[in-house]
Amino acid sequence: MKRAIAKAKAIDTTQGVRPAMQARSLRKRYDLLKAGRKLLHHRVLEEIPIKEICAEANCTVGSFYSRFEDKESYFDALIAESCQEMLNRAEEAFDLQSWEGISPSQIADQVVCFLIDLFQGEYSSILTEAFLRESKGGHQSTPMRDVGYAFINTVGRLLLPYIPETIHPDPLRGLAFGLQVLYGSLHNARLRDAGPIAFHTSEFEQSLCLMFKRYLGL
Repeated sequence: MKRAIAKAKAIDTTQGVRPAMQARSLRKRYDLLKAGRKLLHHRVLEEIPIKEICAEANCTVGSFYSRFEDKESYFDALIAESCQEMLNRAEEAFDLQSWEGISPSQIADQVVCFLIDLFQGEYSSILTEAFLRESKGGHQSTPMRDVGYAFINTVGRLLLPYIPETIHPDPLRGLAFGLQVLYGSLHNARLRDAGPIAFHTSEFEQSLCLMFKRYLGL
């Protein structure tokens, strides 16, 4: 329940989104956002008309505009919802107590696998669309940056004690850059998959794990 409330709040506070006050309105908003997430797996946002989003969600265009000011605010809400969900998953996956007695090498492997799952799974299209918008010099996705910083802090609780200061005098900065390199590699693979190692292979996963661990000195 707490996580559902946090997700609704993240959407409600997005500019251009009209707060949903009733359960039925919340459900319609959820259906519209779910439709966009599905359609984005096949096309970029600018190619998807609002009418198609509404048809996929079994809603009217009027229902769309009663909840979102325009398609930009709609996508901002989609980002806000996805970011809150990703943050919830990260906090659950990397709960401090759950990893007691586990080696830092295994933790680092799981961090990489967690991020790969995001970029290959249901959030992949949202991450790609947000990246494309920012690369064109357009609207910046503050929720995406915020969830990135939050993820650093979440996994940092587990990994920072094991990062050698002889390699990284500032372990937090070292971890942050390591994750930045992972994000960049995953964005590039998701957008182009130009190789030499294919994105959807075990070799790609193993190579990223090895690179991340060696950079951190684990």
